[in-house]
Amino acid sequence: MKKKYNLADWLDDKISDESLSDTQGIDTLKKIKHYSSQLDKPDFRKEEVLKQVKEKQNTKKQKKINWSVAASILLILGISSFAFLFSVKDFTSQIDSQQSVLLPDNSKVILAEDSKFKFNNWFWAFDRTVKMDGLAYFEVAEGKTFTVKTNLGKVQVLGTRFQVMSRDSLFEVVCYEGSVKVKFEGDENILKKGQFITYNDGVKIEQSNVYGEKPSWVSKTHHFENISLPEVMQELEKEYQIEIDVVKVTEDKRFTGTLPSDNLPLALEILNKTYQMNYTVINENKFIFVDNVQP
Repeated sequence: MKKKYNLADWLDDKISDESLSDTQGIDTLKKIKHYSSQLDKPDFRKEEVLKQVKEKQNTKKQKKINWSVAASILLILGISSFAFLFSVKDFTSQIDSQQSVLLPDNSKVILAEDSKFKFNNWFWAFDRTVKMDGLAYFEVAEGKTFTVKTNLGKVQVLGTRFQVMSRDSLFEVVCYEGSVKVKFEGDENILKKGQFITYNDGVKIEQSNVYGEKPSWVSKTHHFENISLPEVMQELEKEYQIEIDVVKVTEDKRFTGTLPSDNLPLALEILNKTYQMNYTVINENKFIFVDNVQP
């Protein structure tokens, strides 16, 4: 152990060469000492080294904090996106059926057959927007407002009862009570009770002669105002998917009244008693022949 300390002191020039004269391999050690003394010693500055160490530690802490913040933001965004995605309520009415939807503010929507409708339930307080495609009737809760978006146009609710149709290139809005603001491309109109507006292939048609308190398809009735009998029969054919022969019916007959859209025998009976007509079922495919009652 003593030799090791002597060797260290000798390398540091604390003792003379004679002190190690009996050490084995002294000549080789002298050469090592000679050449190592010619090497430059590293410049060790304690203060600078300590400063660099602290800076590295602070950088690591900062990175950890940045990653923590980023992870928190991503978590919040992920939860928000998840909540937004799964809070969207999506409705599609089937063929030959209607579907009722109750909005968070207790407004009521009735979808006609083959129509689509959706809104965000959780975010309703921040985004009062519904999207639809097809035909729908709205009964808006008193004092409430929201916006109806379609592929063709937009309707801002200002009143209580209205209908929106958006199919293919046809966009139509009917106001039954209150008022609604309709936007179609660059055109903007406010409809009052009894007014409707239609855009077909971009062409605007306005008219103010809406009858009834709500659409006939909602109440399952058709209201006619001084309509020719052939036109009434055409509506029945369309509604019930039947064919009616009116060749022997006097063409000057006009009809004002209401017919059910879900009860064909009753509808024909009303027409029969109103105009003294008889009807006959031609075959099982519901082809119907209508004839005058001879005096």
